Amino acid sequence: MVSQNSYDGIDKYAADLIRHKARQLVGKAGFTEDDRPDLEQELMIDLLQRMRHFNPAKAKKTTFMARIVERHISTILEARFAQCRDWRLCQTSLNEPLDNGEGDTTERIEFLDSEGSLGGGTRETRERLAHEIHMDLGQAIASLPEELRDLCVRLHDSTMAEIAREMGIPRTTLYDRLSKLREAFIEAGLTDYL
Repeated sequence: MVSQNSYDGIDKYAADLIRHKARQLVGKAGFTEDDRPDLEQELMIDLLQRMRHFNPAKAKKTTFMARIVERHISTILEARFAQCRDWRLCQTSLNEPLDNGEGDTTERIEFLDSEGSLGGGTRETRERLAHEIHMDLGQAIASLPEELRDLCVRLHDSTMAEIAREMGIPRTTLYDRLSKLREAFIEAGLTDYL
């Protein structure tokens, strides 16, 4: 595939260098031929932005351009291999059939929850379970005495130290209340959420 990017008015060495480096990236780090025009553009934009820092007293123009492009390629590859978005971990299709636990298969997409996380059952099962948990927590919190209910609500957004300051009471008193809150949750059968 020949890139459709136009480099009219751009230094010929820079254009050739970027085309060559983008071509070298194809087949590495999950980049395909379809990514090449985008890679060329990204490299060219970075180079043009950094050319204002070129100092002929420090290096030849071609050396400066080559180092800028090589460093940006290193940055691109570092981002591709970062653990949080490693391209090698994204090799499955959402249409891949998976065992649904009922002796049948269901496409992978049906196992995703509303946030896009992969769960253990079908979407309806996970959403029903989340709703049941929400209901159980709501009932347990509603049955608490006022001071424990208040602590539970405050713990959602604040630390114990912040709550103690806001309420003007010692942290030891709050930790006593927290113990009572835990006991109430255990009695309600909600030990998994402590």
